[in-house]
Amino acid sequence: MPPAIKPYKVIELRLDSENPRLPESLIGAQQSAILEHLLNHGTLTELAQSFIDNGFFEHEPLIILKSKTDGKHTVIEGNRRLAALMILHGLPEAGESRFLGIEPTQAQLNKLKEVPCFAIGERDEAHRFLGFRHIGGLKTWDPEAKARYLRAEVERAAQRGVADPFKEVGRQVGSNAVGVRNPYLAIRILLHGREEYGIDVTPVQQDRFGVWLRCMNSKEIRTYIGLDSPKTYPEIQQQVPRLRNAALREVVGDFSPKPGRQKALLSDSRLVTDYGKVLMNDEARAALRKYESIELAIQLVERAGLAGRIMELVTNCRILLDQLPLVEPTNALLGATEQLSSIARSMHDVVKGSAEAKK
Repeated sequence: MPPAIKPYKVIELRLDSENPRLPESLIGAQQSAILEHLLNHGTLTELAQSFIDNGFFEHEPLIILKSKTDGKHTVIEGNRRLAALMILHGLPEAGESRFLGIEPTQAQLNKLKEVPCFAIGERDEAHRFLGFRHIGGLKTWDPEAKARYLRAEVERAAQRGVADPFKEVGRQVGSNAVGVRNPYLAIRILLHGREEYGIDVTPVQQDRFGVWLRCMNSKEIRTYIGLDSPKTYPEIQQQVPRLRNAALREVVGDFSPKPGRQKALLSDSRLVTDYGKVLMNDEARAALRKYESIELAIQLVERAGLAGRIMELVTNCRILLDQLPLVEPTNALLGATEQLSSIARSMHDVVKGSAEAKK
């Protein structure tokens, strides 16, 4: 084992209550609560079986923050592995949690009492490594965990007086300024809504943050909630406090099912672009609120855009008209123009008839 890596007893280690991968509601939580979450969401059974069959892989040491007080060292990297070990050893933090079908012998457990660890003295020492590994590397976090981590790193860089925090953090995590700015802005907007307006953003933050991130790339949606297209850190700090409370509350609400409904209004990420157009159209938006049907609202948007689409066809036809004297008048060309003329007359008759019926 390299000199920097030393064995530590599992009973000397604890889970990281500041782990960015945890849901925000578990930040600072008790060890038992964190362990229960990891058991329910961390596929620990496979890890535990691997430890029993193969032992702990020494080439993948845990990264720990050395304790300066109680002798319990915090695992900065490797919380899932530690959680599996804690359950296998039946430590108090695990409570009654056990792995079904896994009954290790005492000899197997004895081989897992100590695990290789790389110790650091300050949490900041691990930030760059963790960011590169989990933001731009192979073992990536989910979008919301990434965004919370990036937000913390951007704020840290800004406090140090870095001119372009997004670019600086991008270098740390193997990304670029845009790759950092977009998730930063998305999580910043949600947290502002929660902290300043009292909006319940939990369903979006925990379950649908990836879709929310896509929504914040929509110019129409940003405009509706009162956001321009901020590019720099100062511009974001200036614009976010000016967000429209009611509009932001409305958009966040469209991500969660209303009482008595199984699906949210915006349940399909493929509808984000059309949803933005609905918000910017008064008639379509009113229909969305009244009938709670995004499909109906989209139809109204498309209907409102028919005149523009027809004018595009008119422009194309005028271009073709200029080209007709330059080509030979074949039967195929004559037939095509006759069809076009017939369809144009039919369209005109339909619109004219509808207009006269409304008089």
